[in-house]
Amino acid sequence: MIVKSKYIRIFHSNCMTRRKYDELYEFAVLARSHKNIVSQFVNDNLLHYLDYSKFQFVKEMRARYHGCISSSFDYQLYSDVYVRYQNKFSAIIKKMTFYVVDFMGFELYKKNTRKHKKGDLKRILFKKRKTKLSVCLTYLARHGNANTLRYLEQQVLVCTDADKVKFYKDIIECCEKFGFKRLFRLAMDKRERIVRKYSEHPIEFKSLTFGGRSRKDTLLAYNKRFGSVINAFITLSGFNRKTFDIPVKFNKDWFGSMKDYNNASTGNFEYLMMFDEKNHQVKILLCRKGDRYVPDVDSEKETVGIDVNCKHNLFSISDGTTYDYDRRLVNDYCKCCLEVDELKSKNSDYVVGKRRQRKLDKLDEKMLKSEQQTISMMCKRLQSENVGHIVMEDLDNSFGKCYVNDSENDNINYNRKVSFLGLSSLNDEVEHIARKYGIAVSTVQSCYTSKMCPVCGCIDDDNRPDQETFRCIECGHSDNADFNAANNIRNRVLATVLRDKLLKQQDNGSYKPRDLKKDEVKKVLLSFRRNLQQNAGSECVQSAKDGFEHV
Repeated sequence: MIVKSKYIRIFHSNCMTRRKYDELYEFAVLARSHKNIVSQFVNDNLLHYLDYSKFQFVKEMRARYHGCISSSFDYQLYSDVYVRYQNKFSAIIKKMTFYVVDFMGFELYKKNTRKHKKGDLKRILFKKRKTKLSVCLTYLARHGNANTLRYLEQQVLVCTDADKVKFYKDIIECCEKFGFKRLFRLAMDKRERIVRKYSEHPIEFKSLTFGGRSRKDTLLAYNKRFGSVINAFITLSGFNRKTFDIPVKFNKDWFGSMKDYNNASTGNFEYLMMFDEKNHQVKILLCRKGDRYVPDVDSEKETVGIDVNCKHNLFSISDGTTYDYDRRLVNDYCKCCLEVDELKSKNSDYVVGKRRQRKLDKLDEKMLKSEQQTISMMCKRLQSENVGHIVMEDLDNSFGKCYVNDSENDNINYNRKVSFLGLSSLNDEVEHIARKYGIAVSTVQSCYTSKMCPVCGCIDDDNRPDQETFRCIECGHSDNADFNAANNIRNRVLATVLRDKLLKQQDNGSYKPRDLKKDEVKKVLLSFRRNLQQNAGSECVQSAKDGFEHV
């Protein structure tokens, strides 16, 4: 399947003079300083910009800081500030939401751990729900003022939307029943606490990277001087000069046709500029439109599940094969990190030097290339075995805090190892490389893939007696823990019941997870287990071996 897409290409400046570099550097410092000024103003007025769209925010900032920054850069600059504050705005909105909390019981530890014994309190179970009163308090905390009741009464008379009228009437009813002053005071107290907490530290911009627009008719052009070491120029505008030409290296085989970067009908090209302070050169990121091939899911080809981990190997495939990462690079990275930790323990003001930072960056680069080679080798083998569909876990933002240390790498925390391996972004790497081999990639929820029995559907922590083994406490099914997880991942696409309730299909036939909470996923899996129990035991076993295709 061919889809419309966009490609990012990075152009490196070639033999740019120090004078031009200094001019760009000074402008980058000015842009960063202006970003921090805007950031401080937004931080001082968090409630005002809480519900602003990007368009409204940019429009107001342009009017407030008119003339402070060139119009070729203001949209990207204000957009950066707006995007960076979205997490803070979301947190404020979440904290200002009122709920009624219902106690559901206690959860106890089912087995002994390093710090807890079996039967100790693990957590308190509760459920949040909304009522008319909680909705009223949430509205007052976000939008309330002394004239709120008068405004709501006017809206009831003017508004034509029945749902909104009912919403306004419910708030008025709660205010009359419990007293507006009392509810307003409770809402304002919570608002002040939350805003005071999140306004303590404004977001500080440290990077010199900035974005802009060039309004020249031609953005990229060949050098007309024959025999010059400079073969092309990128022409920018907005730097208090008529044109700003940056010499770059252009290769038609890699960057494509030059016409793809020049659109004379618009004359408005967006770019992103980064600085190489060591060599006093710059990098310019340009975006061009194009077509992208996305392989369709072929029902006549095989489907495999892949479990990603960092304990024993990198990839465990449901067909019984594994692929490991370069452990030597991981050991070198861990030793370097521990050296930095030791220096920081001796001197709290210690800052990582340029040489050591370059070493860490080089290790990151080598690790990425090593993983890409491993993925390419894996996809090549799968293609030769008539595999046309890979199923993986959706690992984005699924790695929480971990307090376990890796004894194989000088007791370094697993969080740092996971970050170095880049496990959260491996899905994108696999999808990008598998596309070249005609293999489609689907993702499923990561919940309970390692604790679920593929035969009887039992979900229990005791199914994992240790890190390496899976042994079902009900049916006795036993397997390697990683291969068991890979089979569960595969089965969530092949089983019709699970596929319809947990996943949604994309245009090319692949699947991605529905936006479900962990408890909702567990309900679907337990419901599927009840369907399995209604069948004969032999049928369950056969269904598991066949990937639940007929369940």
